[in-house]
Amino acid sequence: MKFPHIAWATGERGLPQYKLAALIGCSEARLSRCLSGRSDFREDERAAIAQTLTFPEAWLFEKVAPPVSFGAAEYAASAA
Repeated sequence: MKFPHIAWATGERGLPQYKLAALIGCSEARLSRCLSGRSDFREDERAAIAQTLTFPEAWLFEKVAPPVSFGAAEYAASAA
C-alpha cells in the first residue's frame, strides 16, 4: 500500500473507502487507483482528504521508507 497513513486514518474515523470517496467528491475507482499508486492525487483531492480525515496532509501523504539498517558493530552496541 502506498499510503498506509490514509488507511489507518480512515479506520480510525470509521470511514470505508466508498464513503471517503463520496465525501471528497471522487469515484471509488479513482480513489482506489490513487491509493494503490496507479494514479496521482490532485492537490484538491489531497486537501479534501486531509480536511475530511482531520489529519495533516503532510503526514497522510508521507513517503513510506524502510528503516535504516544497522551494521554489525552498531547492532552489537545497541543489543548490549
